[in-house]
Amino acid sequence: MVHPNDKGEAAEMVALGYKNWKQNQKDHDYLAGRKRGMSKRQTKELRDLPLVKLLNISITLSPFLSVDTNQFQKSLLDGTEAYWLSLQGASQRRLVPVLTKWHGQFCVKLNISNPEAVTWFLDQVGSLKARLGMEYIFFEGAEENPVALNGGDQYIGQLADVAAKIEEQTILTVGTRSSHKPVFVQMPPLQSDWSSSGLKGLIPSLLHHSLLGYNFIIPDAVGGSLSGVLVTDAELFIRWLEIAAFLPVISFETPPWVCGEDWVLNVTRTMIVHHQDFVVPLLTKYAGDWMTSGSPIYRPLWWLSPNDPVTFTINDQFLIGDEVLVAPVIERGAVCRDIYLPDGGFQWQDTRNAQVFDGGTLLEEYPVALEEVAIFLRWRS
Repeated sequence: MVHPNDKGEAAEMVALGYKNWKQNQKDHDYLAGRKRGMSKRQTKELRDLPLVKLLNISITLSPFLSVDTNQFQKSLLDGTEAYWLSLQGASQRRLVPVLTKWHGQFCVKLNISNPEAVTWFLDQVGSLKARLGMEYIFFEGAEENPVALNGGDQYIGQLADVAAKIEEQTILTVGTRSSHKPVFVQMPPLQSDWSSSGLKGLIPSLLHHSLLGYNFIIPDAVGGSLSGVLVTDAELFIRWLEIAAFLPVISFETPPWVCGEDWVLNVTRTMIVHHQDFVVPLLTKYAGDWMTSGSPIYRPLWWLSPNDPVTFTINDQFLIGDEVLVAPVIERGAVCRDIYLPDGGFQWQDTRNAQVFDGGTLLEEYPVALEEVAIFLRWRS
């Protein structure tokens, strides 16, 4: 995963996801003890792997805790059951944690309206950081709430507050009224195909999030992840990458060499360099604009031409700020596409050939080779 860090530099990340939920939902202090988790030597060996030395590690956490864990059983005995969302018992003397299901397992959910519970949770996160040295944290599960307890929107907002207290880059899978907080939001997963549930759905989803105020988003992995299999369609992989390279983060689940072609790896390297050298400075610039004016970083074409009805239905192009127009190819086998340049009393220059066009122009069947993406800069003579 590639994204700008707090200094505006590019940083890489490898996400240590989970495949066996039950194993990974053991006690939160599972890694704290040498007998029950990795030893210091094992952790050092992990960090010394050549790949890991070049990357930053992330972990995935949720506010759920399995009822089979020692930590939950202990909470019932030491009076800390208020750490979990609970209801008053029939005797009115103690709280009864509410059972829910997460990934098919019975569990309880952290009560983040309880300051002591939040302190305990943040301590566990700090312990994990000390053991693993991770730089990024994914929070998932905020949207799954027991009925009639801490309404979903309220809980999501509270979890964003907790996430904002962690110094590391934090990523949420859902957000509500929290676009002003220093956290990333994960975009929904997509199918590994060319449909509106796959590649064609990426730009509409981007604009949807941005117009709601969520500019710092994590897109789905290049090629899509919903199918759960590696992407072997080199063309789909490249066309997807050519959009992701303009987003705050490039996320990979399928390594580029899986496609079996050296040119795919070369194009991937080129797009990552383009992201670092061109996109990151641009996002940094418009992040300041967003903070002062509230204008989104990613904008639909009608943002520049609000009175032009042609722009109202274009959902396969987007703007970065008011100066860069991106028009990727999203049709299988296509090496050209129609591109509309919004009018506003200015012109647009193609970054590939320096050609200049008037605003309000429709470029029909404009050539865009497989290894290219059409980029136009707002041109001032």
